[in-house]
Amino acid sequence: MEQPEQPQLSPLIIDGPPWEKKHEIGFFVAFVETIKAFLFRPANTFSVMRRAAGIGDALVYTVGIQVFTFLWMFVVTDTSPESLLPQNPELRDMLQLPENFSQIMVLIYPLSVILLQFISAFAVHLAMKWRDLQTYDFSLIFRIFAYASGTASILLLIPAIGGLLSLIMTIYLAYVGLRTIYALHAGSFMLIALLALIITLGLYILLVFGVTVMLVFFSLFI
Repeated sequence: MEQPEQPQLSPLIIDGPPWEKKHEIGFFVAFVETIKAFLFRPANTFSVMRRAAGIGDALVYTVGIQVFTFLWMFVVTDTSPESLLPQNPELRDMLQLPENFSQIMVLIYPLSVILLQFISAFAVHLAMKWRDLQTYDFSLIFRIFAYASGTASILLLIPAIGGLLSLIMTIYLAYVGLRTIYALHAGSFMLIALLALIITLGLYILLVFGVTVMLVFFSLFI
C-alpha cells in the first residue's frame, strides 16, 4: 500500500533579528519589528539570532534606543545641578559642577552606554568561561546583552515605574537569551549574573581609579 507523502518541514532559518536585515526590509520597519520581537517573542527571536556576526548592528541598536530614551527624560525633567542636589548646596560647591553640566551629560551619555555594554558583556563572558560554559565568542555575548538592554530601555518612557520595569526586563531578556542559546537553567544564570556583577564592579573601580590617577598626574605636571 502506498504511503502518503509526508510534508517537509522548513528548517529553522538563523538570519535574525529583524534589525540585522534592515537593508532588506527597511530601517524603520526593522527597528520597530526588532523591538516588538524581543518584547513579545524573545525566545523565538533569540533562537533565530545569528550565532556568528559582528557587534556593529547590535551596538548601534542599543546606543540609539538608550540615547533616545535618555534625551526624552532629559527634556521632560530638570537635570540642572540644583535639581540633582537640591538639599546639598555645600556638596554642589565642593563638586564644582559647571553651569553647562546638563549639556555635558548629554555629550558623554553615548560614551557611557558604549562603555557599559562592553564591560557588562566582558564580565558575563569571563563568568561563563570560569564555569566552563563558553561555547561561542565574545561578540555573541555582547549582542545578547546589547539587544536585551536596548529593547528594555524603551520601558523608561513609562512614567514613575519605567526605571524598575526596564531593569527587570533587561535581566529577563538576558536570561532568555542565555537560556535559549546556551541552554542555561535559572540556577546557572543566577550564579553567572552574580559573578558578572562582581567582575563589573571591579572593572568600574579599576577604571575610575585609573582615570583619577591620570587626572592627578596631568594636574601636577601640566
